[in-house]
Amino acid sequence: MEEIEFLNSLREKEKELDSLIQNTKLEAQQIKERAVKTAEDMKNSFYKEIKKLKEKYIEENKIQIEREREAIIDKARKEAEYIKNKGLENIKKGVELVIKAILP
Repeated sequence: MEEIEFLNSLREKEKELDSLIQNTKLEAQQIKERAVKTAEDMKNSFYKEIKKLKEKYIEENKIQIEREREAIIDKARKEAEYIKNKGLENIKKGVELVIKAILP
């Protein structure tokens, strides 16, 4: 009789262990699913942050490029004005030389 009780006790323990294993498997699956979701959320958040940084970088560079463009245009205008003035001076000198050559 004790052997039957012992076997029944073992069967009961086996059922408890099977139940515990099943519960543990379920918990492990839930933990895995949460981990995957958390990883996806982190990845999405990372991509959003990277996109914001990229847009900020592009915007900052647009401003810098625009400043450089304006500086180049301004410098070109000043150089053109200088060349124009030098050309006018040279024309005046040329006219004076021609007049001196024609009129003694």
